[in-house]
Amino acid sequence: MAKHFYISCKEVGVLECEYSTTAETIEAVVEQCADHARQYHELKGFGPEIYAKMRPFIRQVDEPASAQ
Repeated sequence: MAKHFYISCKEVGVLECEYSTTAETIEAVVEQCADHARQYHELKGFGPEIYAKMRPFIRQVDEPASAQ
């Protein structure tokens, strides 16, 4: 079974948001989070500082969260 990477807004601390994403690479998870943050949280910039804050919350899972 392939490993995937997972993150959710709730785990990062945005408790009112139900968003989560799963992807095959950390880079893909970060890109999806950046798109979500710009669209739904009106985040203008998604640079190294924000990446450093969210990186500890990205975890490896056995399969995509939507399939669990």
